Amino acid sequence: MEAIFNQKYRIVIPILICILLCFNYPIAIAETGENITPDLENTPIENLTFTTPSEDLSEWELSVSVSEDSQNITKLKLETQICVYDPILCHAPEIIDMTNTNNSWRGVITTLEKHSYVNWRIHILYENESEILIPERSEGYAKVWSTCWEIMQDQEIITGGEKCDNIIEESKGNISGFPIFSAIISITFATIIVKKNQ
Repeated sequence: MEAIFNQKYRIVIPILICILLCFNYPIAIAETGENITPDLENTPIENLTFTTPSEDLSEWELSVSVSEDSQNITKLKLETQICVYDPILCHAPEIIDMTNTNNSWRGVITTLEKHSYVNWRIHILYENESEILIPERSEGYAKVWSTCWEIMQDQEIITGGEKCDNIIEESKGNISGFPIFSAIISITFATIIVKKNQ
């Protein structure tokens, strides 16, 4: 009885690992190349617009409208971090003051050559010197992707964007096949264990 239980246990573990890999993979693909915008609920920001996609060596602009009910706001700052490829690295974050016209705030930066995306967040400062971040640090940055981007994911280079002519289809093929490959390995491993226990 114990031998049968151990045999089933050894089969189930690889199958569960395979299922988890297959479920997790589409989430990673959905995030790649898609802009990330913060949740504005329960914030003083009513509306938010930004340049998308961003372009190399061009102005990237973010504009926000603050609720008229919001009081004691003294300043908005825009924090940005530009990530480039060739080589793949993210530059140190930079913070600039946003300009204000009738509760409409605007921040503009110039992007870098061969940039993949711009990480960004907004700092809202009040008269009492308190500050809130949108999105919060615990939530990471908001993100806008460029017209041509390249990133490293699972030790593979992925390229994309509406103005990228040399998209690496082979890399996409290798990555998209990863869950199937894992499934084959898991099933083979389970079969070997069963044969050894017979």
